[in-house]
Amino acid sequence: MKTSLPYTKTALFTLTMSLSVILTIPAYASCPEFGWSEGLANYLGSNATMPVDDTQPIPTPDCNFHEWSWEAFAWATALDGNGIPRFLSMQTPEDLLSGKVKSTKSKPVLKLAGRSLHPFGSSGFTEGAGAIVEADGKMLVAPNGYPVYASVHMNPTYFATAKKNLIATNGYNTQPTDGYFSLGDAVFKATWLRLDQGQTAPQGAFTTQAEVPVLSVLRTKSQYTVVPSSNTVTVTVALVGLHVVGYTANHPEFLWATFEHNLNSPATADNTFDTSGSNTGTFTFYVANTPYTQVNQPNPPQSGQSYIPPQLLFNPLTQKFTPSNNAVQENATGGENQEGGPANVTALNASAQSFFAGQKGGESAFANYHLVGTVWMLPNTYVLPNALAMNQVNAVGSISLANSTAETFVQSANNTSPSKLANCFSCHNATSYNFQNPPPDKLASRRIAISHVLSVGTPYAVPNLLTVPIVRDPKAPVSVR
Repeated sequence: MKTSLPYTKTALFTLTMSLSVILTIPAYASCPEFGWSEGLANYLGSNATMPVDDTQPIPTPDCNFHEWSWEAFAWATALDGNGIPRFLSMQTPEDLLSGKVKSTKSKPVLKLAGRSLHPFGSSGFTEGAGAIVEADGKMLVAPNGYPVYASVHMNPTYFATAKKNLIATNGYNTQPTDGYFSLGDAVFKATWLRLDQGQTAPQGAFTTQAEVPVLSVLRTKSQYTVVPSSNTVTVTVALVGLHVVGYTANHPEFLWATFEHNLNSPATADNTFDTSGSNTGTFTFYVANTPYTQVNQPNPPQSGQSYIPPQLLFNPLTQKFTPSNNAVQENATGGENQEGGPANVTALNASAQSFFAGQKGGESAFANYHLVGTVWMLPNTYVLPNALAMNQVNAVGSISLANSTAETFVQSANNTSPSKLANCFSCHNATSYNFQNPPPDKLASRRIAISHVLSVGTPYAVPNLLTVPIVRDPKAPVSVR
């Protein structure tokens, strides 16, 4: 008697091919793929290059994008013989206007100065390499009373293109309309916690010496403005955040990733942040049990702010502000919108942190940082003409991406509504200089406006000043100018 087979030859062939496909694409089923973290060592050498081709020209799987972020982080933080991370040897916005070529032989000095109060070319113009305000003009005050600083660093090719297109030198208006960055260009933005003398840094954080400005007081009528002076002091600072931004194959919009120190703040799962919550832990920028109604709130308060904090004060003697801010990371993986995205970020963090923990010397410090997420656009879409209308709603991946030390006050708690969506592309797009109360000489939209370093030394830059009441310590004469 013949026995009927359950499959025809065609069916067996189809099943075999299906199994073959499943077995030959482990990257789709596992993130990261086996042995991936060992490859991070390739980015630590002095001759290593920025990764540019690790992403597929498709929006999913997203694992490749987050892998790129860790690889770029490893490359940027690789220590030289003096224990200096690679990104700290790069050019800064200050160099864009100085006309000087940074020496690669001398040990770099981290300067966390401040932006100028005066436009480029005018009397009194000075431009520092850092700032005490975030991108939205607000200031994050650490528990020790010092402002959190930010610095920007560009690799040579990014720097060269930015220098040609500066608004201050009219390059923005005279360069070719679609003059743009190139594959491999990269820019990094770091956030720094100034430590008190003898203060212990957050556990395992990378620390270095930095020049910071002595803050002074500028009186205008009945108000007092805290501004950076020309005097500096050398202090110890701890790295608490790092934006990693790079131009990769098929992604001229750049991939935008952000990393934080593990102890910065509590983090809630994507799209679950609730102001009725709190956390029992103590973090660098969060005091245990602080109600979430009182976190991520700027001071001075902005219009419509529900929580009104105590009046912000500044003491010129101690150089400190009170009260400090409480911060929470509202989206633990940046509102990742790809299938399995949050799990991918979590798995990659565990793998990469294990790799760094096994490194010798100072490199092991970077095991104490984690990737929040990565955001990008569909491949080859940020091109003319459609690039001129693209912004945060075109984002893919961690579409609510923010850093609790760099975008503290502009986080979007829920990404289910396009009208409330906020990420890097909210500010970094072709209309960057046309949407936030710009000067009268409105600039044309250009793809390259995705970079904000083009605005250094102009009114388009975020002003680095604060109008606040001053604590008048009788033992500390206030220097008013």
